[in-house]
Amino acid sequence: MYDAERRRFGQNFLVDHSVCQAIAQDADPVEGGTIIEIGPGAGAITALLAEKGRVVAVEIDPKWADKLPRKVRDGADLVVINKDALLVDLDPWLEPGPTGVLPVLCGNLPYNRASAILIRFLPQIRRFRHMTFMVQWEVAKRICAEPGGRDYGSLTVMVAKHATSEIRLKIGPDSFRPRPRVHSGTFLLKARPEPMVADPMFPWFVRAAFRQKRKTLRNSLLMTFPAPVVDGAIAECGLEPGIRGEQIAPEGFARLFQAFLPHLEHLRQDALNAAGEDLPEEL
Repeated sequence: MYDAERRRFGQNFLVDHSVCQAIAQDADPVEGGTIIEIGPGAGAITALLAEKGRVVAVEIDPKWADKLPRKVRDGADLVVINKDALLVDLDPWLEPGPTGVLPVLCGNLPYNRASAILIRFLPQIRRFRHMTFMVQWEVAKRICAEPGGRDYGSLTVMVAKHATSEIRLKIGPDSFRPRPRVHSGTFLLKARPEPMVADPMFPWFVRAAFRQKRKTLRNSLLMTFPAPVVDGAIAECGLEPGIRGEQIAPEGFARLFQAFLPHLEHLRQDALNAAGEDLPEEL
C-alpha cells in the first residue's frame, strides 16, 4: 500500500539533515513573512522553516497532512492545507505580511507533477519574494542553462520570460528515502519586474524556434514561415543566418518575436489553441 501511494503522489522524502538545512536557508524565512511549502511530505524541511515564522504547507496526501503538525515545535505558526497544489487557492496567503514582506514559495516538487505545478505558479512570481524548488537534476539544469550549452532550450527561455534563475544544490539519491534512481537539484527563481514578453503567442513561437534542436534557427522556423519572412526577421535582429536557437539569449528571442509579430496574426488562433500552457512539456 505504501509503495502504491508513493508512486501515486511521486513521493521521495529527504532524510539528509544538512540538505534540509540548506534548502530551508535558501527559502530565507524572515520575521513577519510567510513561507508556502508545496509537498512537505514527512516535514523534514517544514520543521526547519517553522522555527523562523509562519508556514503554509500544501500537502496532497491526507496521511502526511494529518501527521505534519506533530513534526514541528509546539506553538509553531503552521497552516496545513490538504489539497492538490494545482487546485489550491493561495490568495489568502499572498498578501504581504505586517512588515511588507512578500511570501516565498518553495517545495520538493513531485517529479511526475513538477511541470504542471511550475506552469501554474510561475506567472504569479511577482507576488512572491522568490521561489525555490527541487526537481530532477536534468530539469534543474535546463531551467538554469546558459545560451550555447547543451541544456539550453525552450524551457530555459520560457522560465526566463518571467524570472532569473540560479542553480543552488545538486543532491544525490542517498539523501532520499526511498532512494530515487536520479539526482535532484534545487534552483532559485527571482521575478523580473515585468514579463519579458506579454503576448500569449510567445511560448508557441519559442517552441517553433526549437522544433529541430541542434539545427539552425532558420531551418526550424522554415517549418512554419516562408523563407523571405524568416530571412528578413533574422537579418533585422542582426543574427547570423546559420545561428542555432540554443545560441540565442532569452532577450534575443524577445527581439526576434517582435520581428515576426507582423507575420503571426493569421496564425494566432491556431497557435494559441496549440500552445496550451506557458511552458513546454519538458519537465
